[in-house]
Amino acid sequence: MFGFYVTALFVSGIGVIVLALVTSELHPGRRVVNGLIGTAFLSYGIYLAVFFHSGEYTIFLWVFILPFILLGQAMHTVEVGAPPGARRPDLDADLDADLVDPAPAPARTAATRERMAAAKSAQLEALRAKHAAKSDEFDDHAPSTPA
Repeated sequence: MFGFYVTALFVSGIGVIVLALVTSELHPGRRVVNGLIGTAFLSYGIYLAVFFHSGEYTIFLWVFILPFILLGQAMHTVEVGAPPGARRPDLDADLDADLVDPAPAPARTAATRERMAAAKSAQLEALRAKHAAKSDEFDDHAPSTPA
């Protein structure tokens, strides 16, 4: 069990350090924390492998869990590009084609234009009537001055 745990510390430490170095899209603070965690794992593994001869040692379950959590967070943050041989769709050509040849506007008939004009006219008349009613209301409350 001891050898397996030391090996897991080495693998986890090196893996987290490599993850911190490779994922340049991560925030620099997260990269530093990942690097420190990897260094701590690797340092404890070196201590157990080289300097520890007998006695008690602590098994941290984070050694087995944390690398997968950090890898998942890095994969969530980093955008993976297409493989080198893959063909990317030419999005700019589609965009240029849309700009050059826009879709035609739907044709309006004379009846539709008349209905729209009548609706706007009715709205305008309603606003004028509302405004006239308010202005009459304010005129009724105004103080009268002798002439």
